[in-house]
Amino acid sequence: MSETIAVPRPQAAALVGLSDKELKRAIDDGEIRVRYRGRKCLVDYSDLRAWFDALPAQKPGADATL
Repeated sequence: MSETIAVPRPQAAALVGLSDKELKRAIDDGEIRVRYRGRKCLVDYSDLRAWFDALPAQKPGADATL
């Protein structure tokens, strides 16, 4: 049984339902750690999962009492 430890950035973006550009912004802002093999950007799967789990469950400004 193999365990995924890293995925290429476009695949990571698809896993969380974002565009590659949106995920790159989160990486550039230091929200998600990456590694490089040559020019290829690899996203640490556990960091991606932790980042996703920390995202708000509701849209900003949404009323939680509804």
